[in-house]
Parts: sequence; C-alpha cells; structure tokens
Amino acid sequence: MKVGILGGTFDPIHNAHIEIAKAALNQFSLDKVMVMPTPNPPHKDKNTITSNFHRINMIKLAILPYENIEFSDFEINMHDVTYTADTLYLLNELNPDIEYYFILGSDSIMSFLSWYRPDIILKYAKLLTVRRDDESFDLMDSKIKEIEETYNTTIGIIDMKAMDISSGFIRTHSHEEIKKAVPESVYKYIIDNDLYTDTNVNRAWSLNKITQDLEKELKPSRYTHTLNVAKTAKNMAEAFNVNPNKAYFAGILHDCAKNFSDQKLLQICKDNNLPINVFEERNPSLLHGKVGAFMAKNKYGITDEEILSAITWHTTGKDNMTDLEKIVFCADYIEPGRTKQPHLEELRSIALSDLDMLTFRILEDTVEYLKAKSLDCIDDNTITAYNFYKKLIEER
Repeated sequence: MKVGILGGTFDPIHNAHIEIAKAALNQFSLDKVMVMPTPNPPHKDKNTITSNFHRINMIKLAILPYENIEFSDFEINMHDVTYTADTLYLLNELNPDIEYYFILGSDSIMSFLSWYRPDIILKYAKLLTVRRDDESFDLMDSKIKEIEETYNTTIGIIDMKAMDISSGFIRTHSHEEIKKAVPESVYKYIIDNDLYTDTNVNRAWSLNKITQDLEKELKPSRYTHTLNVAKTAKNMAEAFNVNPNKAYFAGILHDCAKNFSDQKLLQICKDNNLPINVFEERNPSLLHGKVGAFMAKNKYGITDEEILSAITWHTTGKDNMTDLEKIVFCADYIEPGRTKQPHLEELRSIALSDLDMLTFRILEDTVEYLKAKSLDCIDDNTITAYNFYKKLIEER
C-alpha cells in the first residue's frame, strides 16, 4: 500500500493543499493521502495558532468530497512539538508494510536540509514536492539536486500549476480574499466562527523567506556566518536534547540586526522602549542582540520566547542561561568560519558533550580578551555570567 502524508499547521487548510494532495494521488498512484496537522510548530507561539479544534474541523470539511484524502490525528495526539523524523519512524513501526510518501511544499523543500534528522525522514519515506515554475525555479532545482546527492535519493516532482496561496496570506487578508483561497465549506466555517480577525493574525515568516531576506540585508560574510551558526546550533541542540528547530531559527536570526548602525540601534531601542544600560549607551553595537530579538518578533513574526531570549543574550551571555541560550551563545563563538578565537580546536572537541564547560571556557576566553583591551569594555552581564559558570564548574 502506498500512502502519502501531507503535513503542516493548516491554519487554515486552503485550495493549494487540496490540489497538491489530488495531484500526488494521481501522479504517483497512491492509495490515499493523509492530511496530518501538527499540534505545535517549534518556531511559533502556540497561543497564536488557531486551536486544534478549529483546524481539524476545517480540514475535515475541506477533504469531505475526496474519497482517497483522509484526515490523520497522528501528530495532534502527541500533544507536543513533533518532528517528521519521529512521526515517520513511528508510522513505519506500526505499519511496516506501508510505503510512505512525504509531500513537501516549495518552501519546505528549500529548508529541508535544516530539518531534524533528514536522513531518518528519507529512510522511512520517499519525498515528493511541487517545483515552482517562477523566478525561484533554478534555486529550487539546485536545492533538490543537493538533497538528492547528499542522501543518494530521488525526489518525486508533482507536476501541477503553481498556486500563489499561503496560510499566512489568508490570515492577514480580508474575508473577500480568503473566500477565493479556501474551499467554500471552509470559508463558511471561518465566517461562522469569526476566525482570522485582527486579534488572531499570525504573521510568522517561513524559514525560506527569512533566509532569502537575510541574504539581501546582511553582508555576504555575515550571512555565511549566520548560516554556520544556525547549523552549529542545530547540531548541538540534537546532542543536548534541545529542540533543534528552535536552535536553527535562533541561529539564523541571531545577527539579523547586525547590519544596523550604532545610531539606528539606539534609535530603535528608544523608539520602542527597549531598555538601554549605561554600558550599552557607550557601546551601542552590543544592542544588536536586543534589537535582533525585537526584529525577530516584529518583522519576522517569531513569537517563541525561548528563541527571542536566545537571540537577546547571544553576545554578552548572562547567568543561569537556558540550554538553548547557551547553545546559541556558544555556536556563535565556535562555528566553523571562526579562526581567530583562542582554543577553538579544544572548544569544538567538547561542543557536543559538555555544554556548561563549553559555556564557561568561552566566557573565560572572552573576559580575558576584554580585560586585555580595557576593563571599561566588559558588560556586567558577561562578568556575571562568567562568575556564575566558574562557580558551577568548580562545584560540580
């Protein structure tokens, strides 16, 4: 039996989702496609996502006319952040005779290599994707070939006309625009339940859109550093049982305000009532973490407080950091493009085994470097962090 899986937040399900499922069924001779909503995407605040109840109801209404498209509550019933790799592993354990096909949209295929355990995904399912026939065709084709060569696999291409619809578009436009983008039954449900009003809008950017924007906004060397930090943070997160998707998003966005001038950093803080201490007033470049978190939330739509906090503290550090904060702080220091920091080889050797020791050693090197320059250039948070982790290491 050949079963397709179409996953996502489906907030709300729309016409493009249905057309992709129908095309996959016909072109790859699938027995059925399961529409499988996720309960809690790792880069979004669950409080801004429409409830499972409404999303499930809209999915069921949308697929009702189609005999071979079914709703699946497999991930919803996990009640937590889920990873595609885990889902496919569990499905194969339960149904070893089923051949699974995992269906990806164009944005997802572009970011697939940053996902948690793509090797496991490809072990238990064949990938299918819709290749956009627009200006991004060559870039997407290159990404598909990269995945195929990296994992010695073949990705199936769903042949269909591109539909310029996204759930984000629906959530941020008028009901008249929504009516054109969703099945009639779903539109009626949205109206009847007063969904996607101004108080319900979620404007989170996709990972692909974020990286494309950063490539334009940052200098090439800074953009390369950003990608390196994101990949390093993801690898570390997997080693320390921290959400790797959150780590990747925090890594990608940690320097999103790095291109701003000192004057602009100060102005953004003053205009938006972001606190500035005396040291930051004298050294405005340090504000890029704080302003970066503000930009991540207000420009890119990232509302997860753990991600925003990791961005805020990635430069100075602070005492008693969360594991995600420590990971981004450390990844920024040891990413493979770094060459001038002391003890890099030793630090990288413990990067996947001793997070507290790594954090302490980086703080120790940082404090020594800053003291050699001038006592006036050390942020109080860095000193507090150093003392905290020095004591932690001494007492363990």
